[in-house]
Amino acid sequence: MKALVVRLSSLGDIILTTSILPALKEAGFEVHFLTFKPFGEILREQPFVDGVIEVEKEKLRSFSDLRKFAGELPSFDVGFDLHDVLRTKLLRKFLPFKFYTYSKNALLRRLMVLFKPFKAKWLFVPELYATALKKAGIKVERPRPYLFVKEELKRRISQFLPEKPVIVAPGARWETKRYPLENFARVVEILKEKGFSPVVVGGKGEIELGRFLEKRGAVNLSGELSIMESVAAVSLSLGVISNDSAVVHMARAVKRPVVAIFGPTHPAFGFAPYPDEGLALTRNLPCSPCSPHGKTRCRDQKCFEIEPETVVDKLLSLIESR
Repeated sequence: MKALVVRLSSLGDIILTTSILPALKEAGFEVHFLTFKPFGEILREQPFVDGVIEVEKEKLRSFSDLRKFAGELPSFDVGFDLHDVLRTKLLRKFLPFKFYTYSKNALLRRLMVLFKPFKAKWLFVPELYATALKKAGIKVERPRPYLFVKEELKRRISQFLPEKPVIVAPGARWETKRYPLENFARVVEILKEKGFSPVVVGGKGEIELGRFLEKRGAVNLSGELSIMESVAAVSLSLGVISNDSAVVHMARAVKRPVVAIFGPTHPAFGFAPYPDEGLALTRNLPCSPCSPHGKTRCRDQKCFEIEPETVVDKLLSLIESR
């Protein structure tokens, strides 16, 4: 039996799909994963993925693109759409096998933005992904993201890391989702004062953030690592401090304690670490959350008035409790 799992983007969401892929493999399926480039990189080395189909986003823009691409896909027995957006809904129409979708609870997230009391009911994305398998009669117990990192890759990346490394991730897709850079600079300083070595990771669009923190004493690897190299760096660290971004889920997937800082978004949306994985820091203001994805016009950003000392203390408590 061959299964096609579809999640086109983004990086953090794809990492979270690994929480249910082992159960699919254990149920006897040959697991193949369809995603956008370059995200397939993190799935090719995973023991619970038999094949990765990677496609350029530009090649799936139109109705005819989707029909043509569907005709080029190999045959599968069943599909699991863990994205369930217009593009994947249309793609499913051209494929001759049954698809199961997950319970997105998108309406609940929007209600959290409009009616703040709804945020009292927290979602967890791994559990939502598990609903797709449940519809197919496959049980998923205690879903947690997991990424296998080869020892050879760890050895190579370890050469770039100082002793007692702590990963700091100041980036996020929207600038309004970023804990203030001056606060991150203070985080770097406090870590160094306490005998740790802060290491900055991030994509090519976050190089300037890394350079800023490098001036405060951090080792700057922003824009220098591939996705899996970043995962390897995280796996070799003592812990992680990150905005609400993919780096949080990298830490979860390699079992490193993580402090995730939430501002305009909220842990209740489903992207917070479980208590056994780390801690979500939020001021939980009456105006929070103000945006489903963190793109907001708010310039006060009182939601980010979290002391850097608090951020560091929370991570060190997690490290000491391991």
